Amino acid sequence: MPHLMRLLRNAPGVELQAWLQPLAIEYVEPVDWSASNGTLSKPLHQAIDAAAEATRERVRRDAERIDRMTSEVGQTALMAVAKAEQRVVLKEIATRQGRALRLLWSDPERFRSAEEISFFENARKSKTWDAFVAPLMLQVSRTPAARDALKAEIRKLFQEGPKIKIEILDRSRAQLGGTVDDLIHVAVFRETLPDSVSVFHGDDDVEPLIFRPVVELGFTYEPSRGIIEVVAPKKQQRTELARIFARTLLGHEIKGERLPLRFYNLARFMLEQELDFDPGDGIENVRLAFVKFESLDGRTLFAIEPKDEDDTIYAAARREFGERSPFRPGNRIIEVVIAVCFRPTRGRRAGPTIGIKLVHPNGCNLKDKSERERLLAEKYLKRWGIIEDLSVS
Repeated sequence: MPHLMRLLRNAPGVELQAWLQPLAIEYVEPVDWSASNGTLSKPLHQAIDAAAEATRERVRRDAERIDRMTSEVGQTALMAVAKAEQRVVLKEIATRQGRALRLLWSDPERFRSAEEISFFENARKSKTWDAFVAPLMLQVSRTPAARDALKAEIRKLFQEGPKIKIEILDRSRAQLGGTVDDLIHVAVFRETLPDSVSVFHGDDDVEPLIFRPVVELGFTYEPSRGIIEVVAPKKQQRTELARIFARTLLGHEIKGERLPLRFYNLARFMLEQELDFDPGDGIENVRLAFVKFESLDGRTLFAIEPKDEDDTIYAAARREFGERSPFRPGNRIIEVVIAVCFRPTRGRRAGPTIGIKLVHPNGCNLKDKSERERLLAEKYLKRWGIIEDLSVS
């Protein structure tokens, strides 16, 4: 069992002792748990091999689960679900196997949550993942009625097994630019059609052992950006699953519009921010010149465009709308124009201005610009956190 050998050679003795102690494994000689892994691994492996079949199977399963959590994704997930005091302890453990083992034996529920996160984050780099456009700042319902509605629709979609389990947890995801986005993660475990393997019954008879495999589906909803992500094997099912998730847990119908891997995150403009730039690029100032919103129910479009170039979008919104400013949860920004004003060149009173038009989720007018203007726009849209690549974040 290579997973087990990696665990025995890398996890601290004190963690191995705490893990194996409840299993009542018998050792030929007393074990010095403070010894090196090279000294520990052989007698521990021999004792496990001599244990009852059920104990060996339990150890094997645990070792495989721990091994899966030693990747970068797995380790990040462990730290994400751990409580503050647990993170302090985990940081003191020098090996990946040791950190995973510690959380497994000390808090199996949190370890399982970390497994669900790891499953989902690994799937984001595969062909089983898609992202969909959703309204901003909705609440994910956790009521029994909402859960039952989700279960009923998933049963109807797959028409396989009757049993479904739903787990909902709050977590975060670090983006490439260093920002951290809050997510609601929903793991769904569902029964599939019956399967069987041949097993001995008694000494001579071979009979089928019938069982129903369980497969996992995953959803995340990111309120600040209005994104639903779905992990499921078949692409056509992911669209319907996104609609089901939105309808049952978000209480909102969506069209099932896929989000491209690269998109413009216009939700960044919901909060007032400075659009900084490098003086060496000849830029005099940058301002947000136009914003178009869509209401929560999708029935209303409205826009803000100050006539005075010295006026800001946000000041105009406060002046005209007061507490009913459109920069509030529920509205979605679907279009912006960023005005980039350059310093005047010799012999001119004013420098040129270019308008960068971005339309949610991935429309832009950059193809109409010069090569220099396109490169400059790409540079600053990335710096400001507007361009995002979902496949690697």
